[in-house]
Amino acid sequence: AQCDITAAFVHSDLKPNEHIYIHQPRGFVRGGSDYVLKLNKTLYGMRQSPKYFFDYLEGHLRDYGLRSSSFDPCLFLSKDLIVLCYCDDILLYSKDETEFDKFTSAMKSKGIRLRMEGSAEGFLGIDIKKEDNQITLSQSGLAKRIVEALGLDSKLSSAVDTPAEASPLPQDKDGALAHGNFNYASVVGMCLYLTRSRPDLSFAVHQCARYTFAPRRSHEVALQRIGRYLKGTLDKGIILSPSDSLDVDCYADSDFAGLWGVEDSQDPHCARSRTGYVINVAGCPVISASKLQSEIALSTMEAEYVAFSTACKDLFPLCDKLHEIATAVNAPCKLGSNFHIRIHEDNAAALKLAGLEPGRMTPRSKHYAIKYHWFRSQIKPRHIQIRKVESNNNIGDIMTKGLGKTKFTYLRRKMMGW
Repeated sequence: AQCDITAAFVHSDLKPNEHIYIHQPRGFVRGGSDYVLKLNKTLYGMRQSPKYFFDYLEGHLRDYGLRSSSFDPCLFLSKDLIVLCYCDDILLYSKDETEFDKFTSAMKSKGIRLRMEGSAEGFLGIDIKKEDNQITLSQSGLAKRIVEALGLDSKLSSAVDTPAEASPLPQDKDGALAHGNFNYASVVGMCLYLTRSRPDLSFAVHQCARYTFAPRRSHEVALQRIGRYLKGTLDKGIILSPSDSLDVDCYADSDFAGLWGVEDSQDPHCARSRTGYVINVAGCPVISASKLQSEIALSTMEAEYVAFSTACKDLFPLCDKLHEIATAVNAPCKLGSNFHIRIHEDNAAALKLAGLEPGRMTPRSKHYAIKYHWFRSQIKPRHIQIRKVESNNNIGDIMTKGLGKTKFTYLRRKMMGW
């Protein structure tokens, strides 16, 4: 279920030593026009309001018996109830629906204006539909807005099968200027939010997001291609079909110096590699990323190893959070029994360096040992299995490069279920 807090930022009190005065609102004058009002509570527009409101809400949630997660301050847990807060929007989960009524009644008794909004459908603009053992997450409304903003809602605009060209999108400094027929930055922002339910767009959107400040015509065309791809898949999203076992599978990949040869060879950015990874829980994608690496890798092995390491920065906290949630609700979560952690990589050299053959170190790899070997110490204690995966089956590949229709469709089906 989900609920909303009405006028959230006016709930919390100011600190005793904090004195804030405001002009009297128009139409409300007491004591003369020279008088001002002294605030007792926070207002919308004050920079401290979000922090004070969260402290206020957290205090009441703790009083109710919920404890804050050690890995996510917006997640609150108890044996019977899970509460997830996003500003003034709250998502509730419990096996017993009567817990929702108990919670809302307790919050209202403390003066919190809580309004129940029924099931979780439409939470934060994401449509959540459950049928049998499947859950579908989609944002068809946002997808339609993107298509309309790009001016592609007419019948003259045809759909395409992939969101990005096979060749990477360069800076194109000497290319034609942007036409400016649509707000490039606004559309990129909408696309970035859409990737929460459409990770198949991640690579294409990140390419376009690099040029938000000063886009060229080629960048507009690339963004319009995303819109044309969306036009043919407006009602699509992630189809979650969770398995019985609580397994975590991480698929990491990189594109070594993918911009080399298409950007200015004198610009160091052209030699940067791209990291991409997808993390599945019980067979369902929960985290995905596509981004350029911050430093230049000197070999394919180094680029793959950096991607491997970067993925672990999301993987380890996720595993800790899953174990914490399972413990809170008394669900079975035993490593090696019903809870496995696996990292899938398609580069043999990176696999060996990461710990598949412990102790392997070469002169060519020692220059990045300190920065990226940090996760090797976690492999054995966390009982993480490192596995070789064929490149054609590595889901992370969809996050690192533009693919042809056949391979893109195959990996999309493995990741998103359609």
